[in-house]
Amino acid sequence: MNRFFKLLRQRAAFIAVSAFIVAADRISKNYFEDYLLGVEGNSFGALGESFARFTLAYNDGIAFSIDLGGRYVLSTVSVIASLVLIYLIFSTDLSKRTELWALSLILGGAAGNLIDRITTGRVVDFIDCDFPDFIMQRWPIFNLADSFITVGMIFLFVHFIFFEKQPVKTDDLS
Repeated sequence: MNRFFKLLRQRAAFIAVSAFIVAADRISKNYFEDYLLGVEGNSFGALGESFARFTLAYNDGIAFSIDLGGRYVLSTVSVIASLVLIYLIFSTDLSKRTELWALSLILGGAAGNLIDRITTGRVVDFIDCDFPDFIMQRWPIFNLADSFITVGMIFLFVHFIFFEKQPVKTDDLS
């Protein structure tokens, strides 16, 4: 039991970051849902009239509204993913700070969206950006949780590409 509390103390900052992300995500979703009167499609400009807007949208699927089996399947997958992320945060060596911060960001975002899926069966999205001439006419609407998941994934990518030491393979020439 003493080992558990030591491990918890060592990982407290990472869990606190995840909890902060969940809180910020919940507050922002509630604020914009109230401000936009809970009416999907209601919108107002944030940066210019078209570049960045706050537009209320509800997403029943995953990223880009892709449907992968509905509320219960997505909730189950999200719970499993969150448990795996918690396990990874507690089992990853403390020297791998970039990896731990990345896992914390992803966990916070995943948990934020999971709360929506469990409580309402859909995720509240409100950030609406237009990147001219970029792959699609307008970027899909997203939320803070999605942003933290994306940043965490970028951190993981950078960590594994640039910081994770790969064993050098040597051929046995004897």
